[in-house]
Amino acid sequence: MQISPKIFIYLLLAITLFGCSKSTNPNEQLKEDNSLSKIKERGHLIIGTSADYAPREFHMVIDGKDTIVGYDIDIAKEIAKDMGVELKIKDMSFEGLLPALNAEHVDMVVAGMVPTPERLEAVDFSITYGKSTDVNDGQKLVIKTKDKDLYTSIESLTDKKLGVQKSGLQEQIAKSQVSNAKIIYLTKIPNMVMDLKMGKVDAIILASDVAKNYVNKNPDLYITDIPLTQETKGTGIAFKKGNSQLVKQTNSTLERLMSDGSMDTIIEKNEKIVEDLNNK
Repeated sequence: MQISPKIFIYLLLAITLFGCSKSTNPNEQLKEDNSLSKIKERGHLIIGTSADYAPREFHMVIDGKDTIVGYDIDIAKEIAKDMGVELKIKDMSFEGLLPALNAEHVDMVVAGMVPTPERLEAVDFSITYGKSTDVNDGQKLVIKTKDKDLYTSIESLTDKKLGVQKSGLQEQIAKSQVSNAKIIYLTKIPNMVMDLKMGKVDAIILASDVAKNYVNKNPDLYITDIPLTQETKGTGIAFKKGNSQLVKQTNSTLERLMSDGSMDTIIEKNEKIVEDLNNK
């Protein structure tokens, strides 16, 4: 049977359209989300953190053993408990956390991380959590006590050296809110504090609760009243893109802790631990 040229063209067009309707882009192929079941089968949850951020995550000697503690760690323990698995912690530099997450070396990042628009393009986040939701209470400028009459406004820090944690929110704040700041990048908070004390930088930017901890144990340091705007409220837990079941499970735990008052209890307990350590 011969097919007329007109019908042949119609058939060819239909085949072409049908073929084009199937995406050849692998990124558009829906991948089964087994992020939660994989952890349950393994029997342990692996979190990434940067344990130099008391009272969130920090090192403490317990029964002669160096142990990572803090309220983020206690929250992670609750998340693991709700999953029915054990918790394992990987301590690394802050700037290495998201690369480790996307390389699947860790299941989530629990490290006082703010879900900025830039980070949200690379990873997913849980709901935000913490005691304070004041947008201007999140980040503080810390200086030497002897300089408190010298640095009284954001303008007074123009052209000054600012210490920030590399890849942290503080880097963005320094660049956008302090005119012509000479930014000094460091990976660890204790190194930033030491540089400030030694006069290598004029000021450092820290999260409010972390700033209070260091100032409480260093009377030669001072938290200024200079306002710094933090566009995104609160901190969250980061996940590899597409791990929606893991995000959902984590949000469930966070919501429980916030609704029954356990979140405040956990945070206040760790704040007290740090306060007692500073007073020793």
